[in-house]
Amino acid sequence: MTTALNISASESGVIRTFALSLTDAEAEALADDGNPPFDPHPQQSFLGAQSLDRKYVEIFPVANLEGVGLTNYLVEGHGAQSVKVEPDRARLNALQGWVMLVFSGAFNGQSQTLQPDARLTLIGSYPQEGTDWTPSTLTAASAQPNPDAAVPDAPKRMSDARMSGMVATAVLLFLAVFVTIFVLIGG
Repeated sequence: MTTALNISASESGVIRTFALSLTDAEAEALADDGNPPFDPHPQQSFLGAQSLDRKYVEIFPVANLEGVGLTNYLVEGHGAQSVKVEPDRARLNALQGWVMLVFSGAFNGQSQTLQPDARLTLIGSYPQEGTDWTPSTLTAASAQPNPDAAVPDAPKRMSDARMSGMVATAVLLFLAVFVTIFVLIGG
């Protein structure tokens, strides 16, 4: 039996692992999503949740994980932090029968208090690995400014050839305008 569980609206990245004290037929019926939707769905009622997105709930027999084990399934398959799962390794791997994994996404970002059925036993809540967004000082050489980077120089002086070409173009334009004016006046 599990006491009430408080879920905060900001919770993310937590996997709650429950042992089910149900017969195979009862567990299969609870896991079955092929039935038309019920309001509330049996999984929601079983967890005592106000709302539940069933996409984030897994119900299966532990025997399906033969050769892998529940601990490795949580860590390798779902990214649970191994340091948090490790203290429960023996207990997780000793489980038989059916289990229910409930991921934070199942609560749709809503704050709620779960009142789980007496046949549901919380084994543990395991945070998933995530990106660490804490600021840190970068010390790698590649992250440091390059002291040898080229500093923009003062504007370069025009070459003599370019200057000569510009003068010649200006003189030709002046002569063309001058000749055109004389032709129009004399014309």
